[in-house]
Amino acid sequence: MINKNIKNIYKYARRYFLWALVAVAASILFSFFEVLKTDALREIVDIAQTGDARGILPVFLRALLIISVIMVCVFFSRYAAGWFSTGIMRDVKTDSARRIENLPIGFMTSNRSGELLSKMSSDADTVQGFLEGDFIQLVQLPFSIIFYMTYLIMLNPILFLLCFATVPILVPLGASFSIPFKTGSKKYMKYLGKVSNIVADMAGGVSVVKSYNLENYLSDKYNGGINCATDMALNNDKYQYKGAALFNLARNIPTLTCLIAGGYMCFKGSFTLGSLVAFTTLLSQTLSPLMRTSAMFFNLRYSSAAADRVFSILNEAPEPDGGEIPAELSNGLPAIKFEDVCFEYEDGMPVLKGINLDVRCGETIGFAGMSGCGKSTLLGLVCGFYRPTGGRILVGGVDMNERNLKSTRGLISYVSQEAYLFPVSIYDNIAMGKEGATKEEVIAAAKAAYAHDFIMETENGYDTVVGERGSRLSGGQIQRISIARAMLKNAPILLLDEATSALDVKAEAEVQQALDNLSHGRTVLVVAHRLSTIRGSDRIAVIDNGVIAECGSHDELIEQNGIYAALVS
Repeated sequence: MINKNIKNIYKYARRYFLWALVAVAASILFSFFEVLKTDALREIVDIAQTGDARGILPVFLRALLIISVIMVCVFFSRYAAGWFSTGIMRDVKTDSARRIENLPIGFMTSNRSGELLSKMSSDADTVQGFLEGDFIQLVQLPFSIIFYMTYLIMLNPILFLLCFATVPILVPLGASFSIPFKTGSKKYMKYLGKVSNIVADMAGGVSVVKSYNLENYLSDKYNGGINCATDMALNNDKYQYKGAALFNLARNIPTLTCLIAGGYMCFKGSFTLGSLVAFTTLLSQTLSPLMRTSAMFFNLRYSSAAADRVFSILNEAPEPDGGEIPAELSNGLPAIKFEDVCFEYEDGMPVLKGINLDVRCGETIGFAGMSGCGKSTLLGLVCGFYRPTGGRILVGGVDMNERNLKSTRGLISYVSQEAYLFPVSIYDNIAMGKEGATKEEVIAAAKAAYAHDFIMETENGYDTVVGERGSRLSGGQIQRISIARAMLKNAPILLLDEATSALDVKAEAEVQQALDNLSHGRTVLVVAHRLSTIRGSDRIAVIDNGVIAECGSHDELIEQNGIYAALVS
């Protein structure tokens, strides 16, 4: 999985290769000049031992120059690393948002919004933090260790061997705890995403929460989830603490060995005090990268778990675009043709079992049947939200799979039973129906949907912000704005899924008249539980047990005295 994540990150990292190169180069120069700074320290201490004050000044000035270069290297390393990581995660988040828009409806319904937000926020930030800090250092560390160890060996190879004798044992042992740490981290992140869903429910269903006094229930549920997540985090962190203890031991033993053995060598005269100070200083500098490398195993595992979740969105197969043929309706051919269409949301649980129906251009077809019989599913199939599991749907005589999907949707105005408004102005919500729509067109669509009068009564008219999901409007007002948006699109195929379900009797009559006007000369598919809505349809298809059991006009179906007549009565 790590290799897969590396491939995913590399695809984005190569766009910012120059920033990464600057960051790594600056870090390598930093390590090199750290060695020069340490050597200058050695010279100063040894000169001080001789009492030659004049000899210290040039070395001191050289050290100041080296420190200045180090400061410049640190700045460019951090600055470039910031650009590198921020640029990558900006592109990842942008592509993830686009991918979410292009994912099948099935994926969106099976993944809660809270978890998706968790992946694109906290998990993405975790990956960004790793790229900005540990990733650049991981590339730079081998050079640092080579520079530092080479200098230490040059100072005293015997002392070097004594100090690093235990490191090859303790460091891998500490790093071994990173494997269970990643597994636990992934479980923790997944669980935390589920806890985020509770917050989404609190905000999205606030009216239900308050009306049913569910505040304590959801609060207790959230607190229980957070407590469980905390326990998971603490149990998982034990692996990191165990590894940290071994890394700390791997760092302290060489330092203690250096002081004892190096001090003894100075006492015997085989090692100068300046060399011991330089060795001790650079030993700490050498061990720090080694310890950071070890700690990076944990950060890498944790970030890899976060990357698994972030890239799970991008790795999800997008909604098929369909073929290259642009969608169009042809005279003489059915606008929509269902050929033995079957569909099931879950394997072995069919919803539609063989739908056959020709919808002529300009014809209005109403769909009736018991709840859950698949009426709304049929409209979803026409919109390309789902793909038939059997049979095919033809638009203008061509299989939808061969039609360009966006082009096909361009022929369709869709009004669902769950009208959705964005938290922008009323004007902007209606204008979404047609790109580049003029103000006159927007107002005309609102008037046609009998929405203009109530819009003008709001605080700021068409500039009134509707709130989250249209929370500042009534259900009927939301539905009429949604209908106005569909009217503005002015597409030749109109899909109405319980479009008047949220309206009172007066508003329903007004909107029904508007829909009748809109339907003139268009192909219309209507789903309704209120059979009065589809009474005037050219034909009514009654769906029962996954098939069209009856089909005809209202009067014809009443005469048959079958399922439709029973529904009417």
